[in-house]
Amino acid sequence: MMANIAATLSGVFTKPRALALLQYTTVRFRRKPRWLGTAKSKLFRVPERKKQIEEEIEELKRLHNNYRTQMKAVRNFLRDEVEAYKLVSRAGLVLQTPEEEEAEWQEALRRNEEWNRQTAAKREEMLAAERSARKEYILERLLLKEQREIDKKEQIEAKVRIEKEQSKTFITRDNIDKAIELALVQPTSYNFALDREGNLHRSTDSSAKEKGQEH
Repeated sequence: MMANIAATLSGVFTKPRALALLQYTTVRFRRKPRWLGTAKSKLFRVPERKKQIEEEIEELKRLHNNYRTQMKAVRNFLRDEVEAYKLVSRAGLVLQTPEEEEAEWQEALRRNEEWNRQTAAKREEMLAAERSARKEYILERLLLKEQREIDKKEQIEAKVRIEKEQSKTFITRDNIDKAIELALVQPTSYNFALDREGNLHRSTDSSAKEKGQEH
């Protein structure tokens, strides 16, 4: 069937478009979606109830009766167990004297207080360990902060010392005349070059060589 549809569409659409159309048209719902509701032709139709075989009905009845019998036996057994437990509990309560009840109550109070003391001791130990760990953490952070401040102070002092050393060569109002005279006597030339070996060649060196060659 798909081959016939493809052959029919081959004369109308190109091959890629026909294949794309086939891919879209082959995706269908196997059943009608629930949100569409009941069709008008089936709105008032009552489906016919299928008849079961007699042997099947008898087998289902037998299995159902067996299930009910077993569940009834389980309920009766559990009921008897609960009643027996109640009788034993009541007998134990009846046999106890007021003195025994008071002693049992005091024993329960003693155990409760003992458990409370143990829990309080464990809680206090845990809190002490947490406080100690917290104290060590805070102390470590303070030491690190102090060390950072010391390092920062040392770096600042080192920069200040360097600036003080460099300030000796600064030109001020007092030595500006001397600096001008020195610059005139000893001019500085930045006209130089570097060769592959790293040697420095200034323009004054080349001029001196040329003069020597002329002589």
